Amino acid sequence: MKKQEKIDLLKRGIAEKEICRCYFSYHPGYFYYYYPNAVNEKFLLGQAENDFLLDGYCIRKISQLKKVEIKDDLCNTINKHIGVHQQIEMPPVDISDWKSIFDSLMKLDCFVIIEDENTGKYAIGIIQKTFQKKLYFRSFDADGIWDDVGLEIPYSQITTVKWGTRYATVWQEYLQSKPTQT
Repeated sequence: MKKQEKIDLLKRGIAEKEICRCYFSYHPGYFYYYYPNAVNEKFLLGQAENDFLLDGYCIRKISQLKKVEIKDDLCNTINKHIGVHQQIEMPPVDISDWKSIFDSLMKLDCFVIIEDENTGKYAIGIIQKTFQKKLYFRSFDADGIWDDVGLEIPYSQITTVKWGTRYATVWQEYLQSKPTQT
């Protein structure tokens, strides 16, 4: 698919509150379901849908989006019937560039998941500081122990950013203390 075709289908998904099946270069043959909230030449921001539930927000690069389809089937009809469409809500996140994305997420004060799905790198935690080409990120492990030192993550190594997921939200609820800013 051409870039503009993908963007046009995502814009139709936004306008009509339609679920989109999205295929990305780093997972050939696998797809993700999103209700798109915003799209531009660089990024897709969408609410993840899984088994008739919304599970947080996700931002992915348009350059890695290989194919988009509007999902028009019984699952979509059921989502409309049970009110999933009524839960679609644009978050206060500016998707102009990575810096504006992470500045917006810092204001939301939520746990964020950052991934590089090309290499399998994964981190969950808080954004500490943003710069033009990178950010400082403080993560924790599966035991809820914060890393002693923050990570420096170049934007060029990010494929996916998620927040508001059940996973991140439960961690934020039960992990009582946050590290201090560095």
